[in-house]
Amino acid sequence: MSRVDKLSEVDLHLAIEGSEGVDRNYSSRIRSQFLIAQHQTLVTQAQFADAKAAAILALLGIVALRGPIDLAIDIRTANTLVLVYMALVALTTVFCLLSIIPRYPGRKRRNQGADVERWSWPSLASDFLLQSDFGQYMQTSEVSHLIYSLAHANQAHAQVLLVKFRMLRIAFVLLLAIVAIIGVHAAYSLAG
Repeated sequence: MSRVDKLSEVDLHLAIEGSEGVDRNYSSRIRSQFLIAQHQTLVTQAQFADAKAAAILALLGIVALRGPIDLAIDIRTANTLVLVYMALVALTTVFCLLSIIPRYPGRKRRNQGADVERWSWPSLASDFLLQSDFGQYMQTSEVSHLIYSLAHANQAHAQVLLVKFRMLRIAFVLLLAIVAIIGVHAAYSLAG
């Protein structure tokens, strides 16, 4: 099977029904339902990642502003532990925000997206895709075009989701370091 880089290159001569004896109607329906369910799962996972980042930010706000280490101190007189704590709070905030920040392709890639798929909003927002073009596409596209389009969009969405979870993982590690510093600070406070 050759690589397909554009919707116009989808090989319409490939058998839709496959080799398992499933009727082409069922096969098309199964594929589209699979991709739509996969898309919904990806959207849910992105919302879950955003909710986790928002929860960390809320917890961070409470801990940073009302926690055991006072941030309203003169930085010039702060000890190293407090400075590290402040830096970790700032870094955790940055990575949470990076996780939440919407990601979409730049204008050039977005404009090329309509050649590859017609499912995601960035591709539909292409400067080169007119409303009449999309209507005509929906009227004349083959099942293989629709399936390829949705599959490509799902893969692009999964790549965005991977970046979100990477940022979130870093934020969690930094949050654990903050908790460790609070523990060390509490131990010194009790000892001294």
